[in-house]
Amino acid sequence: MKRLVFLLFLFCTIAGAHTFHGVSMASNTLKGWVVTSDSGCVYYTPDCGLTWTNQSFLNSRYFMDIFFLNEQKGWIGTDCGFIFYTDNGGQIWSIQVMGLACLIERFFLLDSNYIWVGCYTAILGRTIDGGQNWEQIMLPYPQFHYDTVDIHGVSFINKYKGWFCSGRYPGEGPCSGDTNYSGGQGFIATSTDSGLNWQLLLRDTINDFFDIKMLDTLNGFVVGGNDRTMSANVMRTSDGGNTWQPVTIPAQAKYLRSLKFVGNHAWAVGHNGTIIHSNNGGNTWTMQTSNVNTTLYDVDFADTLHGLIAGDSYVLYTYNSGSTWNIANVGIEEESSTLNAIHPMLEVYPNPAKSLTAIRYSIPSPSPLPSPVKVEGSSTVSLQLFDISGRLIKTLVNDSKNSGNYSIIWNGTDDNNRKVGEGVYFCILKTSGGFIKQKILMVK
Repeated sequence: MKRLVFLLFLFCTIAGAHTFHGVSMASNTLKGWVVTSDSGCVYYTPDCGLTWTNQSFLNSRYFMDIFFLNEQKGWIGTDCGFIFYTDNGGQIWSIQVMGLACLIERFFLLDSNYIWVGCYTAILGRTIDGGQNWEQIMLPYPQFHYDTVDIHGVSFINKYKGWFCSGRYPGEGPCSGDTNYSGGQGFIATSTDSGLNWQLLLRDTINDFFDIKMLDTLNGFVVGGNDRTMSANVMRTSDGGNTWQPVTIPAQAKYLRSLKFVGNHAWAVGHNGTIIHSNNGGNTWTMQTSNVNTTLYDVDFADTLHGLIAGDSYVLYTYNSGSTWNIANVGIEEESSTLNAIHPMLEVYPNPAKSLTAIRYSIPSPSPLPSPVKVEGSSTVSLQLFDISGRLIKTLVNDSKNSGNYSIIWNGTDDNNRKVGEGVYFCILKTSGGFIKQKILMVK
């Protein structure tokens, strides 16, 4: 079992850039969580993205969405219809249901008892007792064709009245690699009996819909886009979804995947790093700068200021409603930085290592500084080793060095000259030119 747990952490650590697919924040706190869809990894932040802790646990599932009702109670949706649950803030996760659908795409929690999940292949999941019992709801065929309807967004305003939206981006999910689904797969439907039966409101053959938020019985928004042009689409209703009107959004916005409302503020995120924001209840929208160009899958805010975004290779965080978005260092394994165009070099060999490993590094020449600052030929250098929890293991170098190439041998011991155990460690080099890291795998 210890070996299996080690392999899980090893996979979550060295798999490279993750696809962060789901994000949740506990309302009116700075606590947040993200999960990965390319592995079963979950990360926790106590300070809205500044620092992170790995809460991954032994499992073989891929994580699609996460939702926390408060600081303690949370749910994770996965492939193969697994749902994991925690009642202690993610310290311990347990299986609540298995085989609900082929994939759990999106949660909607009305309260601690009433929870709905949107699934692929025209299926919804529902519990009315906080997850003690889950039931699978198959939508009627052929009105909701199982090979067309992939439910992404779910929104209820009370335990009876709700809506869902569907869309399918070619090549994602269970149909990965399949490009037959270009063109609109957009459905919007409503239920008046807690999700047992559904009435089709809109079928769109141009757009896909990926998230829906109803503000009351009449007013709501849906977001998505055209997968052929990658243009974004936002629509609103003022009659409970019977009719929908397009909303003007910035022309540069791309194919939207998630929508979040907090009071009069709203954010929607999507492809090519798209973030759009409204501060007047969705009437008008402006672009926000993400500084990334990958797909952003999910967005959540704890209040009108503090938010997180989960995306392909990146997690973003903000403390000012999105006026500034920062790239998070999700665990030490994700840490990287370049302070100028000329950055240090760091190499480790052999890697994996059994006892001794050579660490080679370079100190670049300082970049020119504006007069009257004098450019010196030396740099303050720090070379340190950390374990996967971020704990400092050993300081190898802490000195001022001239630009050039250097090497040092690490003998597999910590600062107290004790042998370190088998596992993954991180070597981080910091200079005036920035910092860089390398993973080191110690084996026996």
